[in-house]
Amino acid sequence: MELYPSITEADKKDVRELLGNYPKMRLTVESLGRKESLTAEERRVYQEWSKLITELDMAINLILDDEVKKIIEHRFIKGRKYKFTVIQFQNHGMSVNTIDRRIDEGVKSIAETLKLCGILGVSWG
Repeated sequence: MELYPSITEADKKDVRELLGNYPKMRLTVESLGRKESLTAEERRVYQEWSKLITELDMAINLILDDEVKKIIEHRFIKGRKYKFTVIQFQNHGMSVNTIDRRIDEGVKSIAETLKLCGILGVSWG
């Protein structure tokens, strides 16, 4: 019996896409949360994306390696471009290959948590 389900390349691709959309989704949810009345579509988006953001935040917090977590937060949560993430962490003595491995470790950890919670494989729109 596996503690965490097996992760496929497709799962990691889905997580990277979700993380790439994270900053805009968070801003959208915050903006919709401030509106007094929402249309049916806005309410649907608000509810679905709020749940997704909560699950993503939990999955990121469950990354055990602090270095991996910092790189994931810099790259995806703060919405920095890959190039700037590499520059930032090269200044701390990491090679590009190490940064890439850390990003992959973080994406895999997030995918494991999201798969366990039943989030992966669901259409979020």
